[in-house]
Amino acid sequence: MKLGKAGTSSTDFGLVGQGIEVNGDISFADQLHIDGKVSGKLVSKGGTLVIGESGQLDAEVEVGVCIIHGTVRGNITARAKVEIRKSGRVTGDVLTPVLLVEEGAIFNGVIRMGQEPGRMLEPVPSPDAPTESQRQARRA
Repeated sequence: MKLGKAGTSSTDFGLVGQGIEVNGDISFADQLHIDGKVSGKLVSKGGTLVIGESGQLDAEVEVGVCIIHGTVRGNITARAKVEIRKSGRVTGDVLTPVLLVEEGAIFNGVIRMGQEPGRMLEPVPSPDAPTESQRQARRA
């Protein structure tokens, strides 16, 4: 769903204004700003999703960057960063390499950081676990 193009630049900018309700899946390329209500799924490989203070999402989100000033109910996967601003309210799980939560924001869910979707990090050994050289010495 392409919602609009701002000016003569090559950047696509979509807007779901206050008082507008959208039910269904939305995919976008560059930036989408939501001040209305959206139910469904929002997808962008590297785009930025901005949920304004009056914005309400009941959706699964898969984007590059997600900036939340409003309300989100659903899981969020961001390839680069999630920001939950002081007026933001999130109920759902977040998967992102970088998370910013301002004082006053509300977040209820599970946070998984340091992983990009589809890529697992190497396990970090506990301080009590033997080092690789200690394990090799035991084998010898």
